Formats: sequence, C-alpha cells, structure tokens
Amino acid sequence: MWLGIGLLALAGAFVWLMGRSRHRSRRHAGDTIERDVLEEAEREVQDLDAMTSPDDADQELPDWGPGAPRS
Repeated sequence: MWLGIGLLALAGAFVWLMGRSRHRSRRHAGDTIERDVLEEAEREVQDLDAMTSPDDADQELPDWGPGAPRS
C-alpha cells in the first residue's frame, strides 16, 4: 500500500515538474540567449571550490543578473 502511494506521489511530482518546464520554455521562447556569455558564467561557477559559501561566491563572482553592466 505504501509503495503504491509513493509511486503515485512520484508520478504526480514528475508530471508537475514536466508541466513547469514546458510552461517555462514557452514563456522564454522569444528571449535571445547569448551562448558565449552563458558559457562563461557557467565556467566561472564550475571553477569555484565545492566548499565555497554563498557569501564567498557572491564576493568572487561578477554580477550576471539582469541589468548588470557588461564589462
């Protein structure tokens, strides 16, 4: 019985996550993505030490958020 409830909960969570993903991709379909800027940001995050705290990461990484000045 508990196995059935667990499987049903997992299936529901999967459907919910897929629906959010699909909605998000439709909403941002018109956005342009600068792949080189995105890849640079991802490399900087990957280069951080695994034990870096969020506060330390905030100090080490540049602001990549919307409206951030380009360098």
